[in-house]
Amino acid sequence: MNNGDFIKIDYSMRVGDDKKLVSTSSEQLAKDNSIFNENNKYGPISVIVGADQVFKKIDDTFKEAAVDKEVEVVLTPDEAYGSRDPKNIKVHSYIEFKRQNIDPVPGQEVYLNHRRGKILSVTPGRVLVDYNPPHAGKTILYSYTLRSIIGDPKEKVLALIEMNYPVSDAVFTVSAEGESTRIEVPEASKFDPVWMEAKFRLVNEIRKYLPGYSISIVENYTPGEKPKEESSSGTEASSQEKKQAGAPENVPNEGAQASNEQGEVQNEQPSENKA
Repeated sequence: MNNGDFIKIDYSMRVGDDKKLVSTSSEQLAKDNSIFNENNKYGPISVIVGADQVFKKIDDTFKEAAVDKEVEVVLTPDEAYGSRDPKNIKVHSYIEFKRQNIDPVPGQEVYLNHRRGKILSVTPGRVLVDYNPPHAGKTILYSYTLRSIIGDPKEKVLALIEMNYPVSDAVFTVSAEGESTRIEVPEASKFDPVWMEAKFRLVNEIRKYLPGYSISIVENYTPGEKPKEESSSGTEASSQEKKQAGAPENVPNEGAQASNEQGEVQNEQPSENKA
C-alpha cells in the first residue's frame, strides 16, 4: 500500500501494564470490558494511509499489512501520548468553576480556557486540574486487522464523510459517476452546526483525494404540511362567532399572517451546493 490509500480496519487499544482496554471497534469486546457506549458507532473504521490519523509507528505498518491478518504494535509513551508533565497540572480558584456553573468533583472531566482536563482534588477555595492527556506516561498496545482496501470513489467519499462527521445515525446518499460526486444530506443533519463546519473540511479532502472530481452537496427542503380547509358550515359558524364577539370580518389576525409568512418560507425550492 501507498500513502493516500483508503483502508478499513478493526482495532483495539489497551494501555498500561495491566493492558486495560480503552477503545475498540468491536461492540462485543466493548461490552465484555464494560466500556460500551450506545452513542458510539461500532464496526470497521476507515483510515487513510500516511494521513497522520494514527500514531506514526502504527501508520508505518499499514504498508506491509495483509487482509485479515492481525497486527500488534507496542508504543512507548514517547511514541504515543508522551510523558506526564508536572507543568500541565494547574491550580484554579473555586470561583472560576462557579462562574461556569460547574460543581467541581474529583475525577470529573472539565473544559476550561480551551483545554480539557481532569479534576484531581478539591480543597477549600482551590481546585487541582490535570491537563495531561489521559494516557500520558503509559505504554500503548494497539492491535488491528486489515479488513479491506477501498478503491471505489463512492466508498472513498463515504469514508471521508465518516471521518469528518462521525455521527452514528446520519445516513448520507452518495453517488459517483464519471468525475463527479453527488452527496445528499439527511434531514437531521441539515441544521446541525457540526455538519456545517464538517462540510467545508469534507470538500477540501474530496478535492485532495479525488482530484478532478466536481462535488455537489444537496440539501432538500420540502414544503410543510398544508393547513386543512374549513368547511363552508364551519366558516359560517366562525363568521357568526366573530359577529357576536364584535370582531370585524375578513381581517386576518396576527397568527394567520405568521402562518402565511411561514408557508412562503417553507415553499422555497430545494437548495444545491456545488463545489
